[in-house]
Amino acid sequence: MKNTTRAIPVDLLRIFAASAIFYVHGGLATGWPLAGWGDFAVATFIYLSSGCATRFSQPAAGGLRTYWLSRFRAIYPTFAIISVAIFAASFIHAPNKTGSHYTVAELAANLMMISAYIGKPWLTEPMWFVPFVLQVYLILPLLMKIPARRYILPAAFLVSGMASAAVFALNPGHPVHAHDICRNWSPIFRLPEVMFGCLLGRAGSVADAIAPVVIYAVCCALTALLAIHQSSPVSNTLTLPLHGLVVFLVLAAAVAAILPFIRDQQSAAIALLGRAALPFFLLHGTGIGLMSERFGRNNLAWILYFVLCWAGSVIFVLALDKVRRRAPRPGRCPS
Repeated sequence: MKNTTRAIPVDLLRIFAASAIFYVHGGLATGWPLAGWGDFAVATFIYLSSGCATRFSQPAAGGLRTYWLSRFRAIYPTFAIISVAIFAASFIHAPNKTGSHYTVAELAANLMMISAYIGKPWLTEPMWFVPFVLQVYLILPLLMKIPARRYILPAAFLVSGMASAAVFALNPGHPVHAHDICRNWSPIFRLPEVMFGCLLGRAGSVADAIAPVVIYAVCCALTALLAIHQSSPVSNTLTLPLHGLVVFLVLAAAVAAILPFIRDQQSAAIALLGRAALPFFLLHGTGIGLMSERFGRNNLAWILYFVLCWAGSVIFVLALDKVRRRAPRPGRCPS
C-alpha cells in the first residue's frame, strides 16, 4: 500500500498483531500468561490483508493481470529473501528436533510456495502465510463483485464449514493433519475471515462496520457452539473464527485507546513499523529455537530479541526500498 493511502490505525493493528504472534512463540518457552491467545492474531492479518486490498488496491484500468502482479511484487520479494535467510540460518543452528539443516530442494520448494520447508517447520512456522495471502489476493477481485449483503458472512461460514468437514471425513486417521490443512492450506477454509475483512474494507465509516461485526460475531458464536463434545482438532477448527475475532477486537480497542495520544511527528515512524510488520512476522521465528535453548525463561533476553527483530525488520524494509528505487522501471533502460 502506498504511503498516501496508509492509515495509522491499520499500521498500529499490524504492529500489535505481529507482536502478539511473537508473544505466543516466546510464551511457549517462558510460560507467559495468555500466550496461546497470541496465535489467533493471525486472523487480524487476514482481515487487514483482504480489507486493505478491497479498499485501496482494487483492479483499475490495468486489469486483473496488473493487479495480481502488483500484489505479487509487493509481497513475494520479502518472502523470497527471508526464505533464503532462513535456509542460511539453518546451517548455523540446527535445532535438536531434526539435527539437520534445510536442503536446496526444500529451499526451492519454499520459493515456489509449494512447501513451508515441509517436515522441518522449526524456523518457518509463519511462512505459510504468504502463499495463503497471495491466494486471497487471487480471489478477491471475484469476491469484490459480490454485493455486500447480510447473507454473505453466513454463506461464507457454510462454504468453509462444508469444505473443512470434507477434509476431516477424508482424513479420519489423521485428525491433527486435517486440522492443520483447514487452518493453513487455502482461503476456502478461512473464507469467513477473508469475507469479513472484505466487508470491513467496504465500510465507509465505523458505523457502517457495526453490522458486519455483529453478524460475524453471531456466526462465530454459533460455529463455536458446534465445538461442544467434538474432538480436539475439530473443536479447535470450529472455535478458530471466534478466538480470532476476540483478539482482533482487543487489539482494535488498544489502538482506539492510544490514537488520541499519537502526534503527527510519530506517524512516519508508525507507518514504517507497519510496513516492517510482515518481515517481522516471517523473520522472528528464525531465532525462537535458539532463544528457547540458550535463554529459556530469561525475560530480559526475550525482550532484547523482540527489539532486535523489529530493528532488523525496519532495516530490511529500508534496504528493500532502496533497491526498488534503483531498479529500472518496466519499459525503460537503466540509466
